[in-house]
Amino acid sequence: MRNTNVLSTLLAFLLCCLSLVKAESHFDIGRKLSQRDEGTGNKYPAKSHARRVAKQLNLTEGLIYLNGEQFRNNEDSDMPAFFRQKRYFYYLTGYDYPDAHVTYDIKADILTIWILKPDPKEVLWSGPSPTPQSILLAHDVDMANYTSDGLNTTIIAYASANPSAKIHILHNYFPPIPSELRSFCDNTKLQYAIDVCRVVKDDYEIELIRRATEISSQAHTKIMSQIDLMTSERDIEAMFISECIRRGAKKLAYDTIACSGKNNAILHYVKNDQELEGKQLVLIDAAAEYGLYASDITRTFPINGRFTKEAAEIYSLVYEMQQTVFKMVKPGVKWRDCHLAAADVALDGLMKLGVLTGNKTEIVKSQIIGKVFFPHGLGHGVGLEVHDTLYSELISAGPSSRGKRTPVLALRDFDAYTEKEIHNLLKPNMVITAEPGIYFNQPLYEDYLNTFPNSTKYINEKVLAKYWDVGGVRIEDCIRVTENGFENLTTAPKKIVDIERIARSRR
Repeated sequence: MRNTNVLSTLLAFLLCCLSLVKAESHFDIGRKLSQRDEGTGNKYPAKSHARRVAKQLNLTEGLIYLNGEQFRNNEDSDMPAFFRQKRYFYYLTGYDYPDAHVTYDIKADILTIWILKPDPKEVLWSGPSPTPQSILLAHDVDMANYTSDGLNTTIIAYASANPSAKIHILHNYFPPIPSELRSFCDNTKLQYAIDVCRVVKDDYEIELIRRATEISSQAHTKIMSQIDLMTSERDIEAMFISECIRRGAKKLAYDTIACSGKNNAILHYVKNDQELEGKQLVLIDAAAEYGLYASDITRTFPINGRFTKEAAEIYSLVYEMQQTVFKMVKPGVKWRDCHLAAADVALDGLMKLGVLTGNKTEIVKSQIIGKVFFPHGLGHGVGLEVHDTLYSELISAGPSSRGKRTPVLALRDFDAYTEKEIHNLLKPNMVITAEPGIYFNQPLYEDYLNTFPNSTKYINEKVLAKYWDVGGVRIEDCIRVTENGFENLTTAPKKIVDIERIARSRR
């Protein structure tokens, strides 16, 4: 059975290659449709990724089987829903079209994309569709077939010929597996294996993130230089989107956060509908996506072109927090230690400003830094997701889980964070954000005092009142960990002198 299966696979591959001779007219179409290198000049490294995943699984045989996002209309509508390719599928294919599947035979080392045979009439509405021939030209895969040409029979034949091997899937409901094959499936290993592989980026991925970050930095700088023309948060969001599209990034990595004044203290503020008049600062947390890879940048700057005394004090403190982290970043460093160092700078700074007062050790125990003034993690991984796998929450009370909010640890709680968590260590070619911040969120502060009423003795409310209108300051850069330190991929200005010069360039 094994030899028969291998011969069948090789025969199918040869037939695919021979069919290229008959499909020359599709070659140029295929390059335009399927090429996802976004200017890097190379194919997306799908085969390399598949091999990395197989190595992480530590298996010599087995079949990896994933399906991509399906085409569907909005509910009760004939209009298509927004299409966003499944990231695990994309990692193994580089294919950004709906209704596709991928199989990878670990032992035979054969990676195959399976696509839906298009309706010839669809060319009128959507233009030419990818073909198996065009996919082979533009994607680093071994085979490409229509699903109707044998996807189910291939999987059934594999299970029959390899009864001791498993079909590795992400979830027990996707992809749709014939009931008779359920006993052959394993959904316990694949997701974690891909997660681990996605933590460290290859050169191809880094270049896409670099481009996304470059475009985002240019958009941030443009807004900074034209803030005098804007009257509302809507104007900021509109310009950011426009600048990204104009530079070749049609999609954003996440919903734009364009806030001003006290709204700066709302971490994921996306209403973006308030006027700028009478406020000190704007905070823009926004980034483009390029070739399905994300960036993540935040800049905070004065609306009128000059920082007030209070705004400059908080901005300088956050800048110092980030610079302290940068001095620590290199392979082998625990990210939680970087977070602790940034939080310690925040504590010292707020004590120096007179916002906090008393014994430092007691203030640490009060948890006021982590619960009020710096209430989020220092950063997260960036890649195919803006909060990428395993590193979506490096600073949490337990194992991270993307899509779920995990509580940030107060300074004294870090002893509870497992020392054995290997994914807390920085590694070369990780891409992460460094995003310290200081916030003055009055409802959060009042809730904290209701929970910890004895902490009022550490707070000088007369001094604190001077900073409510600052709202909040966050500085966020995308960085790549290198062999000896880090590379900052973000070029948007962040020194006070540069920000004020740019923000006042038109005045």
